[in-house]
Amino acid sequence: MVEVQHEVPSDKLGDGKPRYKIRNLKRILAALEKVAESPSAFMRACREVGLKPIYKPFWEDLPWCDIHLAIAPDILHQVLLGILKYLVRWLIQIYGATEIDARCRRMPQNYSARYFFHGISKLSRLTGREYDNIGRILLGLIIDLPLPSGLSPARLLCATRAILDFVNLAQYPVHSTKTLTMLEDAMQRFHANKSIFKDLGIRSNFNLPKLHFLTAHWRRAIEWLGTADNFDTQYSERRHIDDVKEAYRASNRKDEFRQMAVWLERKEKVQQHSKYIEWRRSGGPSFQRINPILAPPQVHSHVIMAKHPSVKGVSLETLIREYGATHFGAAFARFVVLQRDPHIRNRAQVERAVHSVILPFRSVAVYHKARFWIGDVEHFQPKANPLDVVYVRPERINKHGKPVPGRFDTVLVNMGTGSYLGVEGYCVARVRVIFSLSNLALAHLFPDQQKPPRHLAYVEWFTQFRSPEPHHALYKIKPDVREQERQVSIIPVRDIRRSVQLFPQFGPVAPRKWTSSDVLDQCPAFYVDSHLDRHTFVTVR
Repeated sequence: MVEVQHEVPSDKLGDGKPRYKIRNLKRILAALEKVAESPSAFMRACREVGLKPIYKPFWEDLPWCDIHLAIAPDILHQVLLGILKYLVRWLIQIYGATEIDARCRRMPQNYSARYFFHGISKLSRLTGREYDNIGRILLGLIIDLPLPSGLSPARLLCATRAILDFVNLAQYPVHSTKTLTMLEDAMQRFHANKSIFKDLGIRSNFNLPKLHFLTAHWRRAIEWLGTADNFDTQYSERRHIDDVKEAYRASNRKDEFRQMAVWLERKEKVQQHSKYIEWRRSGGPSFQRINPILAPPQVHSHVIMAKHPSVKGVSLETLIREYGATHFGAAFARFVVLQRDPHIRNRAQVERAVHSVILPFRSVAVYHKARFWIGDVEHFQPKANPLDVVYVRPERINKHGKPVPGRFDTVLVNMGTGSYLGVEGYCVARVRVIFSLSNLALAHLFPDQQKPPRHLAYVEWFTQFRSPEPHHALYKIKPDVREQERQVSIIPVRDIRRSVQLFPQFGPVAPRKWTSSDVLDQCPAFYVDSHLDRHTFVTVR
């Protein structure tokens, strides 16, 4: 399929601002009519208008049809397996597989990010989903790596950030004039900084048809046909696997077409009957006709906790020893003081009142994970899986007798003034314990006041958001340490907005003694990932 709609010379496809004429449909149809004259005249005419000499294409006689306008944007082949795939290869060539893979192995784990234990350089036959997962951590792999020959990495960071911005913007399910302008701006930022790849000897030119389509035609295609998720070939390829490949495997490979048709028909009947059984088991409710445009959105609770705790009684000593909640007692006492009198603002007053708080318990019920709904204020889903999971569990021994490192995820906490977009009013923290108290303990601590939320979390704070760093535009944070003490608090779990991915500041060479499980304890500074998913992309910016 022809990927360009301009009459662009093949050596000009990499131009950042192409200014060429749109293909002339009348000239194309006239060239196709040359087939009646002679093969040589037909081939010559097709060559002049930039067409392959195909006899009687199906669209030739369709009225008012410009076939080039039907080339839809494709997230899978043009974005994930297109420009993002190129970028990953170029970066591995620049920095080398050894250092890139070493950083992959030392990246903190997150529910929305794949953990590449063996790195990414030796992966083969990658799918679009795998490239999408690589793109979520790609900027963190190169953020402080020096370039060979002493060149400044500024242009490379800007170009990489621009492509990752485009990847996220291209997958928006809804677009406005503003987001389409942001899409074009991201591609222009790449073109403004792409010369670094030439300076490093990675590319001699950028005459890539897919890059030209993203630069010159992606916005027009969305305005003409709709958002790109409507045309993503991942959907059709998935159906091809389910309805064709599996059907062929079920055949005897001899009379396969008839058998595949029968197999698919039976599969659809089974699915329909399963739906009917499910409907009958639910009591056979009557069908209601609801206008989907006017239908109210499904309301979800922001926090989804398990009905029963993971461990019913964990002693305070165990919280300190195994969970790392070193200052649990003092932090909980401060929480009680502020809960009883929310108007206290003087830290000295809080510290004096802490001494009068006596904890009426020696153990708490602990939860090893919490789930969070990542819908917007109108409860619409910003991604296919609208749930985020935060893991908080100590080191353990699995059923094979091998130790499994502990995992204490980092989260974005609403400090009381946070909104849906932006980081203002938010702060990053690391969750050490998620717990709940018994009704007896709550009644003793808060006899007259309104009871606090049932589920609480012990967190370690990072420094507040400042201005984004230049070039890569990520926020830099550090563990919040004052007077050689890590700042900690007890907060309601409902104040946690979602998990966040932190990129360690590795330096020129990633320390080989660091591991994925202890890098949050070892590294002195981090960058907050803004490309973890679409929700993070619009929040952490």
